[in-house]
Amino acid sequence: GGSADAINAAISAQGDQVRKLKTEKAGKPEVDEAVKKLLALKADYKAATGSDWKPGAAPAPSAAPASSSGGSGDALNLATAAQGDLVRKLKTEKAGKPEIDEAVKKLLALKAEYKAATGSDWKPGAAPAPPATPAGGSADALNLATAAQGDLVRKLKTEKAAKPEIDDAVKKLLALKAEYKAATGSDWKPGTAPSSSAAPAGGSGDALNLATAAQGDLVRKLKTEKAAKPEIDEAVKKLLALKAEYKAATGSDWKPGAAPAQVKQPSPKKEVVAGQKDGPGGELSAKVAAQGDLVRQLKTDKKPKEEIDMAVKQLLALKTEFKAATGSDWQPAGGPAGGPAKKPEKQKKAAKEVKPKEKVEQA
Repeated sequence: GGSADAINAAISAQGDQVRKLKTEKAGKPEVDEAVKKLLALKADYKAATGSDWKPGAAPAPSAAPASSSGGSGDALNLATAAQGDLVRKLKTEKAGKPEIDEAVKKLLALKAEYKAATGSDWKPGAAPAPPATPAGGSADALNLATAAQGDLVRKLKTEKAAKPEIDDAVKKLLALKAEYKAATGSDWKPGTAPSSSAAPAGGSGDALNLATAAQGDLVRKLKTEKAAKPEIDEAVKKLLALKAEYKAATGSDWKPGAAPAQVKQPSPKKEVVAGQKDGPGGELSAKVAAQGDLVRQLKTDKKPKEEIDMAVKQLLALKTEFKAATGSDWQPAGGPAGGPAKKPEKQKKAAKEVKPKEKVEQA
């Protein structure tokens, strides 16, 4: 029951924090925020143990062993953050040494527990890596989410937005970068297309959910500020592409605040029959189409050559990946779906003719 223990510690620490704020007559928003965190932790505790939290209660062992659920990492992350806030608060207020020492001792214990549960050191703002094995779909979505969040941070800084707003956006960005590194094993860099694996995993839905939410925030921000139409159009296009990708990965439309459903695992039979619509083919097909639209858009807008080349390179990589996953060349929607034996030959020929053309334009 490591998870329940951690939540118990987190609730105690957060409760201390709330009492401290009330005693000092802190600002209402600050108190409300702390109370919100406390209620969320109590709900977590009930979910993990099946009973309401009571002060000083030793938690009942949670139903599932800690190692098997990501909940343990999440709860420990919250507990450690709350305890860290408390330690800083005590030091700022020059509290008694024994009180500070006790709080620091708790903090170190929580950090040790976090490392044991997740395999990595705790860092502020880091979202614990999910224990499930990540798949390429997840990396792609995280790449998009990180890029969109980075755009938002830059926008807020350019507009000299309020510091708390910028800090919150930066915190989200760092969490996404940490998640990307956990999923791919390498640091996130702008413009990198992560290597994708054939089968999507549940992580993909979660990451796409984050990406779509971040992109939606950006679109609203641009509209509120009456930004230039091409800028809004570009952001809306990205948002629609993400929503399509989310639907392909989870089988349901994206809704704000919705926790993504588990990804449908296509049956092998379906995959053979409907290569482009189901399974990895469907997701990759959507990606190839979106990337193709982007290349055309960049050419229409007469963007710099480097930008177009990079987009074309990504497009070719996606087409290669599609062929590797489905065994046939990618066809635009409405193209032949593989009838008589001769058709695939024509498909291959058509695709081969397209590629040199793109390379000529690239050069």
